[in-house]
Amino acid sequence: MQQDQNTESYYYVKSAVRLIKRYWYLFGFSVVFFVGIAQCLNWYFQPVYDVGCVVLIDEEVAGNHPDPSHEFMKSFSIFTATNEIQLEILKMKSLDLVGKALESTHAELTYTAENGFRSNELYQESPFRVIYSKDHIQPVGLKITLVPLPNNRFRIFTEKPGELIHLYNFDKHRTCILNTLKIDKVCGYGDTLKTPFYSFSVVLDAEKLAYYAPTTKFSFQFNDLNLLAYTVQKELNIEQLAKDVHAASIKLKTKNVQKGIDFIDALTTAYLQRNMDKKNSLAENTIRYLDKQLGIIEDSLNLTESNLQVFRSSKKVMEIGAKSDQEFKGAGELENQKEELLAKANYYSYVKKTLDGDHDMTSLLVPSSMGINDNVLTGIIDEYLKLNNERNHLIQTKQTRSPVFEDLTLRLQNQRGMLLENINYLISTNNLLLGSVEGRLKKKNDQISELPVTQREMVGIERKYKLNDNSYNYMLQKKAEAEVAKASNIPENDILEPARLLQPKASFPNKILNLAIGFFLGLIFPFAAFGVKNFMDNTVTSEHMVQAVTTLPFIGRIYHRKGRKPVALLIDAPKSAISESIRSIRTNLDHFLLGKNHQAILLTSTLSGEGKSFVSLNLASSFALLGRKTVLVSFDIRKPGNSYPALKLECQLGISSILSGRATIEEALEHTSIANLDFIGAGPVLPNPSELIGSLNTETLMTKLKERYDYVIVDTPPLGLVTDALLLMKFADIKMFVVRSGHTPREQMAVLLREIESKKINQFYWLMNDVDASDTFYGRKNEYFSQD
Repeated sequence: MQQDQNTESYYYVKSAVRLIKRYWYLFGFSVVFFVGIAQCLNWYFQPVYDVGCVVLIDEEVAGNHPDPSHEFMKSFSIFTATNEIQLEILKMKSLDLVGKALESTHAELTYTAENGFRSNELYQESPFRVIYSKDHIQPVGLKITLVPLPNNRFRIFTEKPGELIHLYNFDKHRTCILNTLKIDKVCGYGDTLKTPFYSFSVVLDAEKLAYYAPTTKFSFQFNDLNLLAYTVQKELNIEQLAKDVHAASIKLKTKNVQKGIDFIDALTTAYLQRNMDKKNSLAENTIRYLDKQLGIIEDSLNLTESNLQVFRSSKKVMEIGAKSDQEFKGAGELENQKEELLAKANYYSYVKKTLDGDHDMTSLLVPSSMGINDNVLTGIIDEYLKLNNERNHLIQTKQTRSPVFEDLTLRLQNQRGMLLENINYLISTNNLLLGSVEGRLKKKNDQISELPVTQREMVGIERKYKLNDNSYNYMLQKKAEAEVAKASNIPENDILEPARLLQPKASFPNKILNLAIGFFLGLIFPFAAFGVKNFMDNTVTSEHMVQAVTTLPFIGRIYHRKGRKPVALLIDAPKSAISESIRSIRTNLDHFLLGKNHQAILLTSTLSGEGKSFVSLNLASSFALLGRKTVLVSFDIRKPGNSYPALKLECQLGISSILSGRATIEEALEHTSIANLDFIGAGPVLPNPSELIGSLNTETLMTKLKERYDYVIVDTPPLGLVTDALLLMKFADIKMFVVRSGHTPREQMAVLLREIESKKINQFYWLMNDVDASDTFYGRKNEYFSQD
């Protein structure tokens, strides 16, 4: 089986090589044509380069060391933890950051230079700059061409006004649609071109213009930054540098290297600034809260201080006794505890109110900013804020349908429930402590009430004053710490490798690959053309096609003869390759007949015109030249006319005459000019050919001919048209089926050969006629063969 497959593969390879050798000029032209197209494409397309950078992600930001509250929260979730570096990558690819980077690089305008058929995108090398009004609508997506003219002037026009022009206001971010817009003006540099649909001016850089050919046409186009952000977001490739490396690589394909570098620099700057703004926002919220509390305490402190001063002046009291001082000191400590507990109660109430209401969760203050040292609560709130920020980012980037969003939502709900439960517990505990402190303070106040009224009032005022003063100083300290934290704020992440050109070679077009594709297309196209031709051609073109549909043995091939003149080749061209191929078939027949004489050889085919009569004549001639008595019998009694003009015989009688009893064998027999070769023609056409062939007269005729001659060559009608050949096969010792290359239909031939196989007819062979010998040794000039 493996050998058959190898043989078949070898056949196809050999056929392909033979086809290339024969039609080398077509393959050469095709290769040159397609390689030329590839070279033109390499020249036409502007090169695209890869630029990129590497951003180092801080391990704490990337979640390398999760806090205990995060691990505890994971026990309530059926989802695994999301890779935090992937979330940072999502932030970097967000439309918000991409849009800010595009604004920083002035991507709302695209400049192009056209020279002939080739166009190149310009950036900083553009010889002119468009200054537009942001508060005025501009046509986006419309190509506006600019041609420099003498005397510091230029022509500006739109080659294709187009339809449904989008007008965009860059200031208000509004879009409207216009049916058509046509511009064609001659202006001076610096002049303002203003209509209800656009407003801009063009500024020239004469030094840069000198580098371009005078025939160069320039153009520019306004871009919708929203649509452009979507496009750039798809082209932006951001991925983790390696599995265990806390860094992300940013790559972008760009036609202008400097433009791509500037965009990536702007993107990373916006990303780092986003993290800075997030931490600054938390510090600013803390400072605003402390300012509000300081204002309240300051008013109370001023009032208490004024009351103390008035009391001392009116009562003329400056000091109190040791006992009263001790009592008031104890009461003061309890007041401080009460104030701390009230501050905690206010904070807990603030957190619960924020969670219950529709408030901005990102502004929720952590306990440490209010002087509450509770590590568990701090961890829970930090995790809650982190999850809430990540979820808000996914909402802003319109990724609410992703599995990450569902995971974050579930984790956020679990964290919120945990936070509410913890806050409720802390409120309950704090209320118990507050009740206990208030009870002790009431008892202490009862003891103070036993002191003299004047001392008692003075100590009460001083105690309230000191309490407000301590609270005020504490708030001032916390505010200073928050301001210092804000002032010392630095980005958590860093740029490990700045934006640069990743490789000097352009990634597109790949010139070598394009030329290789052009070369292979040049080879494949002729094969495809010949394949289509062969697919449309329903005839047999090779011996392999016959071998694929039948297991009948192959007896030989007859090569194509030049010219259309019918000749007896072994007589007229005895040294030709075709004559040698007929001798080869004669030798094979002699081998299959085991050297026996008085044998009948029958030839048939699928349709007429396949060379059956030609083979019969030359095969009979070959036996006659060996000195063997041979007769050629034409049983094609349905077809009038002479099928053997090379014999130059006018046969009035023939097979039909013998079978119908109108003539004897001697009367119908004709002697040819070839020694040992006789001929019996078909004879006149009769209305009952099948009945004549199926009669006993046919058996008698064949018996007599086989007794008189060494070889009887029987030429029969095509088997694909009539069944006469089947009736005659029982009288033949060898049956041959003639297949003509480029003429015999494949389907009909296959049906006939399968039918013959099913009938199990013995000694049945097939031969190939009209085989192309140009790619073989027989088709070349040599001393053994002559050209016929």
